[in-house]
Amino acid sequence: MTPEQTLPAPSRAAALSELMFPSTPRCLALAAEYRIAELLAEGPMAVADLAARAYVEPGPLHKVLALLTEDGVFEETEPGVFANTPLSELLQADIPGSMHAMARMVGSPWLWDSWGALDHSLATGRPAFRKVHGTALWPWLQEHPDEARMFNRAMTDFTEALSDALVAAYPEFATMSAVCDLGGGEGTFLATILDTYPSLGRGVLADLPPVIEQARKHPQVMPLVEQGRFDFAAADFFSQVPVGIEAYVTKQVMHSWPDAALVRLLRRCRETSPGARFVAAEMVHHDGVARFVKNFDLVMLATMSGQVRDERQFADLFDQAGYRLSRIVPTGTAFSLIEAVPHGL
Repeated sequence: MTPEQTLPAPSRAAALSELMFPSTPRCLALAAEYRIAELLAEGPMAVADLAARAYVEPGPLHKVLALLTEDGVFEETEPGVFANTPLSELLQADIPGSMHAMARMVGSPWLWDSWGALDHSLATGRPAFRKVHGTALWPWLQEHPDEARMFNRAMTDFTEALSDALVAAYPEFATMSAVCDLGGGEGTFLATILDTYPSLGRGVLADLPPVIEQARKHPQVMPLVEQGRFDFAAADFFSQVPVGIEAYVTKQVMHSWPDAALVRLLRRCRETSPGARFVAAEMVHHDGVARFVKNFDLVMLATMSGQVRDERQFADLFDQAGYRLSRIVPTGTAFSLIEAVPHGL
């Protein structure tokens, strides 16, 4: 039994009531949107002065910061005076390890509306997002460029926070001549692979044309393009993938799609580059998995037709497409590297 389960009834009720408020993610999003962490980078500040510089009302801002202080995000150094903590510092934009865009995204109306229709997903197994918005997430993002930019920025920030650990866990990249990142967003994961392993000849970023245009401007990508080591393939990877590749790589892609779509993608890769391996950076469900993974699995249920899969489910997917799951490589993060090789190799 957990400690909460052994509490007296009134205390159990209080513990349960603490879980009933959706306030923390929304307050995080507001703190990021109004750049509170940037304002506090100069040092502790009275809430009245902070509100004036953020162009918000001091009373409501105090309530938001007081709640986030309970979660260790900010610190109230004296009554009405707030300061950054190591957590809130990550709400600053354009710093190493920034979670600014991710915090803003979790407060986005499109995601909150999806959570509000989670009952639809529970009853049907289908994404709540489609019920609310009348279409799937990916085509909706193509029609809403501002939200798409925020989504891609959030994915990039999340990638940059994990990329070094993921890339270091797979030294086999050093022996390859060509790697393709499928659905790699702004290209930072692929750029980290190329930067970490100079012997790797070239990388190809495959994503939709609007995403490729964002990637071309990313400061981590541009030097590699000038060196001739970073190429682009603007296309729907379900229809076309680059040829002449030794390893197709994905990060946070497989959990976004249903089995049938992934088998189609894997078969496309198998036919295009028959000897290439497939390396996917994904969370893997298992007994005792972290709460973060369970939360992420619910996000997939609410917004997309994907899921966080276990080892057996990954093995089945690869087998249907002509691959064999060869190993799962831990990375010291919530993500593992799932390696598959063509049958017969």
